[in-house]
Amino acid sequence: MSGFDLPPVTGYDKFFKPSPFGGPGDGPGARGPGGIDPFGGDLGGLGKAESGDAVEAGEKSFESSLSDSLGQLRSLQNDVDEKYKGLIMGEDVELHDVMIAANKSEVMFNLMLEVRNKLVEAWEKLSRSAV
Repeated sequence: MSGFDLPPVTGYDKFFKPSPFGGPGDGPGARGPGGIDPFGGDLGGLGKAESGDAVEAGEKSFESSLSDSLGQLRSLQNDVDEKYKGLIMGEDVELHDVMIAANKSEVMFNLMLEVRNKLVEAWEKLSRSAV
């Protein structure tokens, strides 16, 4: 090799336990010498989860976040449909309201499409990796 040793990739496995002796490569939740946090603050929950822990009451799972986002997208699209139908039927709907709602829906749809593409790309990378 090149003589350049990288520390092991850790902290992504929920069963990972840092070394009780400390040192490099203990993962994102590790403390430095003397119990000092090398990152200087709250790590946003990294390194706190023990094996078998459920999601805390204030935290949302990825599945629920994705489901909520799809629900918001669906409601934005329904709002656009209602405003568009109201405009066509001659109801009191302003054209700029329809265009704003359509643009909001388009931006949310493009965001969800990119999230989907990233998930598919990550799945393909995982399926190609050797176990």
